[in-house]
Amino acid sequence: MPSQPSMNRTSYDPEELDLLQQLIESPPEPWHAWRAPVALRSKEEQRRHALRGYLFRNWFDGLLHHSERLLAVAALLVFGLWVYDGPVRDWLHQQSQAPTAAIAQAAVPITDQRLHIPVTDAHDRVNGVSGSVDAIPLPFTTPAMGSGAADEFMAPRPITREAVVKANPQPVQLTIAAIGLETPVREVFVRDGAWEVADYAAGYMHGTSLPGEPGTMALAGHAGLRGGVFRDLGALQRDDDIVVDAGGWRYRYRVRETFSVWPTQTDVLAATAKPTLVLITCTNWDTQRLIVRADLVDSKPIPGT
Repeated sequence: MPSQPSMNRTSYDPEELDLLQQLIESPPEPWHAWRAPVALRSKEEQRRHALRGYLFRNWFDGLLHHSERLLAVAALLVFGLWVYDGPVRDWLHQQSQAPTAAIAQAAVPITDQRLHIPVTDAHDRVNGVSGSVDAIPLPFTTPAMGSGAADEFMAPRPITREAVVKANPQPVQLTIAAIGLETPVREVFVRDGAWEVADYAAGYMHGTSLPGEPGTMALAGHAGLRGGVFRDLGALQRDDDIVVDAGGWRYRYRVRETFSVWPTQTDVLAATAKPTLVLITCTNWDTQRLIVRADLVDSKPIPGT
């Protein structure tokens, strides 16, 4: 018969026996001290388990989610409006300037000309008493009307470019070589309690002095969108020249100072004893107005007018 393997007798360490005896005799721990059983989970399952409280969505989370979408759509709309009102509008304006310039050279527009009665008191002009008559002149109206013969009304003389220019002493062109600016000038008015700002041109503020007159002539313009004709106005230095064309004459002004004011500081338009030019544009994120003040140096007739 095959012999059976003998059983090895295991010897126990007394210390181990003492420890086992203590564990048997010690009372069990209270239930609140029990530890949770160990769970084996995959990485993905452990992530879901750890974040299950944060991924729970209530009505407030849903409101925030929809608000984010609305803000994103609003931001896209604002950006699209800025693109259309800025680069796109500027590009369309440049495209339309070529045919407009060709038409302007072929014919002299006379339907938008205004006759202005000279004003001797510059202070009244600044304070709104301009003395100007905003009316479309008749084809036979000339500055010498009333002193000519009566047959002028029966057979009016044709209006020439020279007569139109002399009948409109307002500024029509602004040139600042120091900043490479050459822009037309259009008259602007107060609408609904605020000054208009001309697009793609400098705006002659109605009621301020005319070129060469004692007092303050004010021209305002955009610094950003819609032409931004005055975007580089802050680069002007003292003694830079500014040229204004008006009524067949070319007036040259020289920069005296540049500074910033609050929109309510309208004293920059106050009348002065000598002919003064003030250029105005926005600065400091449209919270202030940049002012360039210049004094008249000389004037001379424009060649060819």
